[in-house]
Amino acid sequence: MPNANSDKSMSEAGYSALRINEGVVMRYYNDAPKNGNCTWGIGALAHFGPCTAEELARTVVPEEANTIMRNRVREAEAAVKTVVTQYELTQAQFDAALSFAYNSSRQNTRDAPGPANTGDMTAVAEKMMLNVMITPRDRNDRKIGPAKKSRGLTSRRQRESAPFRQTAQ
Repeated sequence: MPNANSDKSMSEAGYSALRINEGVVMRYYNDAPKNGNCTWGIGALAHFGPCTAEELARTVVPEEANTIMRNRVREAEAAVKTVVTQYELTQAQFDAALSFAYNSSRQNTRDAPGPANTGDMTAVAEKMMLNVMITPRDRNDRKIGPAKKSRGLTSRRQRESAPFRQTAQ
């Protein structure tokens, strides 16, 4: 059976929205204040836990950040296409699902867009909005504190879920 989204790829508008959602930081930094994972470029995780002093002194060149972003977008495209096979998403929905997948775990990427296969866009939006928690972790990916709701992720998920909410109304 053919995949309803096999011909889709992220649009230029999707890339622009992804850069806004992730932020573009041309150096290494500790992401959310309560999370503190070492991150760089366009939301690229260097490792769990805070950056070292050496990492914080590092600069990032645009080509490096854009290469990582394009590779991660390709992975997100493959993940979304694997999950949403039965229902053709609009370009805005596809771009939003990619932004969500770019920033979410594999499990969340399987769960949230899945209801689109039956045309249940309200459920997609609701499941996206459940993914607004940050769990602090150490360099070995061990939890070091309780999960907390993130205002930044809440705003991001509102933007990402909007194309699914608009269709459902």
